[in-house]
Amino acid sequence: MAINTLEKNSENFIEAKLLKAQSLTKEALHEISQQITAGMTEKEALYITDSTFKLYGFEKYWHAPKIRFGPNTVKTFSETSEPGVILQENDIYFLDFGPVFLGHEADFGETFVVGNNPELLKLKTTANNLFDQLRKSWKEKKISGIDLYKMAVEQTEKLGYKFNLDGGSGHRIGDFPHHIHFRGDLAEVDFIPYQNRWILEVQIYDAKLNRGAFVEDIL
Repeated sequence: MAINTLEKNSENFIEAKLLKAQSLTKEALHEISQQITAGMTEKEALYITDSTFKLYGFEKYWHAPKIRFGPNTVKTFSETSEPGVILQENDIYFLDFGPVFLGHEADFGETFVVGNNPELLKLKTTANNLFDQLRKSWKEKKISGIDLYKMAVEQTEKLGYKFNLDGGSGHRIGDFPHHIHFRGDLAEVDFIPYQNRWILEVQIYDAKLNRGAFVEDIL
């Protein structure tokens, strides 16, 4: 795979720093998730998030933290959460964090289930499995961003869920800010994405449950 012009970075880009930023974000996210409990609001979880990232020494958020509880998990990235939603005893939520460490952007998201609701556990597992399947197909079959997301939508519908392209269509990543190189979505690129230049996102939802699941990481 060759680097496309849309995959360039500035002279400050160091891949090892990008991967370190991603690793720190994953670690912080899991620490935050351990402090989130039923009865909490998204606003309370945001306070935990800000406090934790400060302890980790992050520089800034390149995108605002997305903390979605319950029915807010079906919201697209750009939509505002319904205020006052409280995480229930048997519920689902996801975290999507985009901090800057070492001058490089990270972006990681994961879904968590509170309780043992089998439908919610299946929803989370399906999103994770779909993400793994897509990443494997990209790596082994060398497919474009467009075809990657065509596959995502088709596979999701076969499984009885809906894929949210508005909330999870992938994007560039790099030294801050990647937007000077490319502002579009991974789902619209017609070439094979180069490794450690793109975030693969998966957001699916169950219309009957009014609940969704989200996962993202570096390709």
